[in-house]
Amino acid sequence: MIKLAFLNLFRRKSRTFLAVLGILIGIAALITLNAVVDGIYNELDTVIGSFQAIMVTERGSIDQTLSKLDESLRAKLESIPGVRIVVPEIWAIPETIDNKPLQFLQTMSPAAIYGVDIGAYRRLRGTGWIGELEKGEMLSSNDKGAVLIGKTLADNMHKFVGSSIKINGKKFRIKGIFGTESELLGNLIVMDIDDARELSSFPEGKVSSFYVEVVNPAEDKIVAERINFTLGAEAEANTASDFSETFAEVLENFRLAALAIAAIAAFVAAIGIINTMLMSVMERCKEIGTLKATGWTNANIMQMILFESMFIGIIGGISGIILGAVLSLCIPYFGIPTLIKAESVVQAFLFAFSVGLLAGLYPAWRASKLDPAEAMRGG
Repeated sequence: MIKLAFLNLFRRKSRTFLAVLGILIGIAALITLNAVVDGIYNELDTVIGSFQAIMVTERGSIDQTLSKLDESLRAKLESIPGVRIVVPEIWAIPETIDNKPLQFLQTMSPAAIYGVDIGAYRRLRGTGWIGELEKGEMLSSNDKGAVLIGKTLADNMHKFVGSSIKINGKKFRIKGIFGTESELLGNLIVMDIDDARELSSFPEGKVSSFYVEVVNPAEDKIVAERINFTLGAEAEANTASDFSETFAEVLENFRLAALAIAAIAAFVAAIGIINTMLMSVMERCKEIGTLKATGWTNANIMQMILFESMFIGIIGGISGIILGAVLSLCIPYFGIPTLIKAESVVQAFLFAFSVGLLAGLYPAWRASKLDPAEAMRGG
């Protein structure tokens, strides 16, 4: 029966192909969108995992490059119990790099200027936003006109220690290249905070944010609450877990959007399968009548039709998974990370199988209720 059901699919190849195509598109979209969401979340999780401090920004700002705080808040922060080091930062997006607009970098994370108080930064216990140096040396407090760059940027622009890089038309010497575990920090350009202020025309006496390292990392939530209480409406303190929760919520909304798209595609595919199977039943009335006359039961007829619709779901599911995997492997070339999880593949396959099975129930029931004599005469 299984072999017969499979061969029946090839009686009307174009009709079967269209039904399979509906499933294929939905599953490919589901695999691809989930891979993008999981890839981005994995990158963010890697960055946040290395962030062992508190970030203080302007209250309500959605990004560090849009935040502006009074530099005088540094003294208040340093006086709060549990705070070890306070590092002023300036974040900015460059207009040009080596006289080329930023769009030439094919990456999810654009290049960013990271100006920092080098003296304070060197006293941190961790590496902060800067990864481990792979080549060259760390900046010192006297290093004006010198920068560190991420490995991704160095590779894309063929830069090396000792070479120069033009940022917004101003030339800087590359003193070191640092590696990162995440693409999000691979295009970072690190420089002295005064150089960053001049380069980005940042207001005097203002900074984008403060990187606050605590005495005991396990008490970062408590210290963040103290900062929020002390600064009130002036600034907002967030820990690594706060960022993680925020990003997880945003990405979960993207995942729900992916499921909604897949659900719409599945509905269309189900309609296609129902239509395909109903037309197949109508065209094969005489055949079904003959089978029932030779001893096939209603259950046997239902099984055959259900097997046919399930095969459509299985073929469409497997094809969609393959197409989705191929697309997911191509997307990183445009700078967007992807990650295909085994659970996503299994869920997609079960989703396709379920659509095929459920879409075949009504046509199978219709076929099982055909009267043998009338079916043979109608054929």
